[in-house]
Amino acid sequence: MIKLIEVNETNWMDIRKLSVHEHQKNYLDSALAMLARGYVYRSCRAKVYGIAKDDTLIGAALCKDLDEEPVCYDLQQFMIDRAHQGKGCGTEALRLILSALGRERKYDCVEVSVRQDNAAALRMYWKAGFTDTGYIDEEAPYCVNLRYHFQNSSSAFSDTLLSDFTNAAFQKAFQRYFSELGIDVQDWDDLFRQMNEEGGNEAFVRIGSDGAIIGFIQYKPITLTSWFLEETRGFIREFWIDEAYRGQGHGAALLQLAEQRFKQQGICTIVLTTDTAERFYLQNGYRKAPACNAKNGYAVYRKEISE
Repeated sequence: MIKLIEVNETNWMDIRKLSVHEHQKNYLDSALAMLARGYVYRSCRAKVYGIAKDDTLIGAALCKDLDEEPVCYDLQQFMIDRAHQGKGCGTEALRLILSALGRERKYDCVEVSVRQDNAAALRMYWKAGFTDTGYIDEEAPYCVNLRYHFQNSSSAFSDTLLSDFTNAAFQKAFQRYFSELGIDVQDWDDLFRQMNEEGGNEAFVRIGSDGAIIGFIQYKPITLTSWFLEETRGFIREFWIDEAYRGQGHGAALLQLAEQRFKQQGICTIVLTTDTAERFYLQNGYRKAPACNAKNGYAVYRKEISE
């Protein structure tokens, strides 16, 4: 039976002896380096899991907290000793790790970076329910970044699509959003009236089962015109998640709702600006558009979606 065990002063030398096949050393640190990482990242709640089959230590894994966008559990290392590979031990151990993290549920998801040529590991993660985020780390362009979302035990929220910005829930959320930004508005009624009169604006508002506002995303199509060409793109205009609900997957979910809405309208290119959440957008498939400039001076990001 596969089980997770605590790493301590009596068994860490056994973990140190774990090894993988020669070609796998391109993908993984040594077991000793994994233990060292666990110590170095202790401020991030790094934890090394020992993996045992019955009473025999056969593998180890390292997971730590990632508290910057997109906040998640970061599964940094995962290894099964070469003598025990190909027997389903890795798949079962991964299931146990995900189960343990899911019970704690500090974050809503787990992320892992896997080399593109590590076919066996990729198959294992796909099988466990991981999906490709589309994010490519500039420091590791040869890696695929995967994400696993924990399932919600119940529907604890509802999403409302609206285009009338006299909606009380939207106004309350928007006022809190501007308050966090330190933006003072003299006439709120006039601001929301302008949103309606401008035309094309829509928003999804997410509200918890207790009535608490989780967040919103506001967006609209914009048409770019030159002397010869005209193109309509989707523009993510405003986006906010209440601090109490950040790191739980709500931001990615609302962003996906807006993308699906654009897709329904036949819009394939989405653009936005940000100066605070670059990593979040990169993790969700957006790329910096160097030839595009925003009037507010922020970097512009774009994403192509299929029709």
